[in-house]
Amino acid sequence: MGIKDMKLIKNILAKVITMVMISTFIYIGQNQTTSYALPKENISARVNTQTGKIKQCDYLNIRSGASTKYSVVGKAYTNDIVEIIEKNSNGWYKIKLANKTVGWASGSYITIQDTNTTNNNQNSTKASKVVDIAKKQIGKPYKWGAGGPNAFDCSGLTSYSYKNGANVKLPRSSREQAKVGKSVSKKDLQAGDLIFFSSGGSGINHVGLYIGDSKMVHSPRPGENVRIDKINTGYYSRTYVSAKRVL
Repeated sequence: MGIKDMKLIKNILAKVITMVMISTFIYIGQNQTTSYALPKENISARVNTQTGKIKQCDYLNIRSGASTKYSVVGKAYTNDIVEIIEKNSNGWYKIKLANKTVGWASGSYITIQDTNTTNNNQNSTKASKVVDIAKKQIGKPYKWGAGGPNAFDCSGLTSYSYKNGANVKLPRSSREQAKVGKSVSKKDLQAGDLIFFSSGGSGINHVGLYIGDSKMVHSPRPGENVRIDKINTGYYSRTYVSAKRVL
């Protein structure tokens, strides 16, 4: 093979390599363009966990994907509470049912529940149970150091009520109970709040459970029974110190 033939072959190879490289760049460029042109309805995003409530309907099909073309994996019904895991931009939500079934449903059938409202409602229900438990102890005698169920001192009553009404364990003494929870003003008291008193200038030495209407249920002192008293008049108005919201 002569020198001219070798040069010719080199030129041909160089052209082939150049054409392959150009084709590769064109292919990559086309793929990149295609990826940015994906339909918006295929784009989904994770969300911070939210709670949803199923709107009025006969039933709502839960599907394996985010459209009606996917198979049904479960059903939800009016007022069912679901956990929202993911949202698709086509308006479908990935949800978890109470029975742990996970699938997709149209968001038009689901009302997003405000997290704060949900938590407040749950806490209000717990507080009501705490108050109910405390009221059931009315008439039982005061006994120092007693935590129920037959007798109570003041902090024994609040501890017993929270344990059995909301599964919340409080410190044993009134002084320690005053260190837990969120401070609330007297004008903002809600049923279930702990209210604290001081007599004789010795710091907090008594606790009651606010039940609404400016009243509390408490276990007052030796020789007396669990009862309801007003907190805005007389002795308890003068000795009132602070209040805490545990729930």
